[in-house]
Amino acid sequence: MKIELTEPIEQFVRRQIVKGYASPSEVARQAFLRWMDEENEVPPRAQEKLDQAAAGRFRKGSRATVRKIIAANA
Repeated sequence: MKIELTEPIEQFVRRQIVKGYASPSEVARQAFLRWMDEENEVPPRAQEKLDQAAAGRFRKGSRATVRKIIAANA
């Protein structure tokens, strides 16, 4: 399989090789493995929020409340 890279990604691969990666293929392999791991990660504080929901601790819903929640978790 062949993959075409944009110039910034090619430059990134070159920098990684200078830092010690064995080949462009190894850089791509590591990048894809990390990407796949991140895809399976649980968002920060997700379990805490699920526990709160299970315990029934809810805030009354409104746009202002949603903005406060987003700002508090940003």
